[in-house]
Amino acid sequence: MAGTSFKEATFNEAAKYIENLRTVGPVKTGAHCKNKWAMLKQIYNAIELYWSHKSGCHWDNERGANIEGPAAEAVWEEYVSRKPNFPMKSFKNSGWPYYSKMEEIL
Repeated sequence: MAGTSFKEATFNEAAKYIENLRTVGPVKTGAHCKNKWAMLKQIYNAIELYWSHKSGCHWDNERGANIEGPAAEAVWEEYVSRKPNFPMKSFKNSGWPYYSKMEEIL
């Protein structure tokens, strides 16, 4: 599981950098960036845990878990109903476009 994090100064610099890209919403702070990074790592780790530790499960970046049929649907719903697996809920039939970028970083 990925555990990489950054120092506060890195998050503060990231906030300064993205300020020039902001079109709407509040000014981002280092704390905003740190929280977003934590969320991204949580999603990445959930995907890694799902496809590498759950026998017979599928994962790809286009179709996600690719759940098809009532039996697979029932197993999926039971799996994502548990709190640690909840980040996977969005990826029932669609992938995560940031997976490969996160893989490069972590």
